Amino acid sequence: MRVILESAVHRGYDGDRILSNCGISKKLLLQDKARLSANDYNNFARQVMILMEDEFCGFLDKPGKIGTFAMMTRACVNCPTLGEFIQRSIKFSNIMTDCIEIALDKKADQTRNVIRPKIGMRDPNNFLSFVMLGIAHRLFSWIIGQPLLLQTATFAHEQPDYANEYNFLFKTSIKFGQPQFSLCFPASYLALPNIQTERTLDQFLQLPVLQLMSLSSSENSAVIKISKMINAYVAADFPEFESIASELCMTTATLRRRLREEGSSYRRIKDDLRRDTAIFNLGRASMSIEQVAESVGFSEPTSFFRAFKRWTGVTPRVYVKSN
Repeated sequence: MRVILESAVHRGYDGDRILSNCGISKKLLLQDKARLSANDYNNFARQVMILMEDEFCGFLDKPGKIGTFAMMTRACVNCPTLGEFIQRSIKFSNIMTDCIEIALDKKADQTRNVIRPKIGMRDPNNFLSFVMLGIAHRLFSWIIGQPLLLQTATFAHEQPDYANEYNFLFKTSIKFGQPQFSLCFPASYLALPNIQTERTLDQFLQLPVLQLMSLSSSENSAVIKISKMINAYVAADFPEFESIASELCMTTATLRRRLREEGSSYRRIKDDLRRDTAIFNLGRASMSIEQVAESVGFSEPTSFFRAFKRWTGVTPRVYVKSN
């Protein structure tokens, strides 16, 4: 969210006014570990798009006028297969802007949907490439009416501190420091039929563009599998790592290696679940901070305060006041 605000400020917009209009605390935003709810994020991104009249939020020299994404999907929705849908959408996108080149590289039984940044793309935090791949993945899955299971997702930048969060979006093995930004999946998907119509597209387009990022997709990730397995234990004691590995039919060493490859660890998965649940519950007026602490497994509020500040950079009371 901070990178979207920085992009707007770079284009001459008043960042403080944007935050004020969205009811978001600047103090909270400046915290590196702070998190906002999905609703707050989607509302903020939508407001910035409308203010700037740019679906790219200023990341490209040439703005993408509001409605560009909708027009692209309408131009492609009648393509009979996923492969033809992707090819036509690529033609549309490459005509629309010279700041990004999108391509479909097919080799034997493997396909890569590639994004290549060009001159005129200002994306110092690699946010736009991340978002575009995420939206493409959701869109392709929607077209065929089933999760498009990725083999890997690659990124040209080095692994960031928040690499774990890439897995929650792409739900597959993530590789950083690669030659290109891409989604890799079996070529057999290209022949699958497009099950959507103009009527279903009308319903689909009721979602804001960035909200597509939160739609469910594939499950090809150890982080996601473990998160689902232990989600019910967030208010109690989590299962031992050994039992998790056994249930996934892996040795503990293999599972640790898989998690490292995905930029995560079992402790981090547990912390992320408790953090996200706490943030969600703090937004519910019916729950006190003490009740929120209990909902994520803390019998002592003071321990919860320390953990929450470690997770987000602020205490629960400051977080509530900031929102």
